[in-house]
Amino acid sequence: MFSTLLRDAVSSLLKSSYAVNKRLFFKSNQNFIKEIVENKVNNKLVVEGKIVVPPWKPYELKSAAENKSACSVCSTDLEIKHTDVLILRQFVRSDGCMLPRRVTGLCKLQQKRIASMVAMAQKAGLMANVAPLNSKKDPKLRPKWKKCNTYFDESTIRPPKEYRKK
Repeated sequence: MFSTLLRDAVSSLLKSSYAVNKRLFFKSNQNFIKEIVENKVNNKLVVEGKIVVPPWKPYELKSAAENKSACSVCSTDLEIKHTDVLILRQFVRSDGCMLPRRVTGLCKLQQKRIASMVAMAQKAGLMANVAPLNSKKDPKLRPKWKKCNTYFDESTIRPPKEYRKK
């Protein structure tokens, strides 16, 4: 008898805690600030949250989802160079290989351009290079003066033929 009472008590506790855990909690988007406004109408307190435009809104980049006709690099109109390693790392796997176009979401021209910039950055020793061990391609394994002896003049870096403006 005691065991059945104990079992019933435990099951009721579990059911009540399940009901609490079952409740869904939502939070507002990080880009929105909510201002809490309290209004009194006919002796009733009405509390509402109004979305306020954040002060950094003019400085945000438009997302690629808003501009469906262009990829993320084309829509921002960035001039990416081989020295912009933090941008280029977003399009590269952890082992140094370029991600496929379906993953990056880039157009064909920008994919080709970013791939060439990644190759330039790897040759200059700015990014990790995928090469077999003891390979001469790895800049860290070269002799002292040849270690990072690859430089690219930024004025000579040309975009692919299809990308050039006529």
